[in-house]
Amino acid sequence: MTKSYSNDLRQKGIEYLDEGGAGILVSAIGRWHRKYRQEGSYFPKKCGGSEKKIDLEKLEENVQKLGQKK
Repeated sequence: MTKSYSNDLRQKGIEYLDEGGAGILVSAIGRWHRKYRQEGSYFPKKCGGSEKKIDLEKLEENVQKLGQKK
């Protein structure tokens, strides 16, 4: 996976578009600008996907079942 663009580059691109700049509307800058208008932040999302959630009760039941089979 590629590394995110730096936050200062994101900010400069957003400021450029806010000041009426045109002609360099690269898709990434357009996405940053849209995200900034909607969420008020240009920071990238965290990478790595979502955390796996474990149902501790089911895990405990399965461990007990395995222990009983021996």
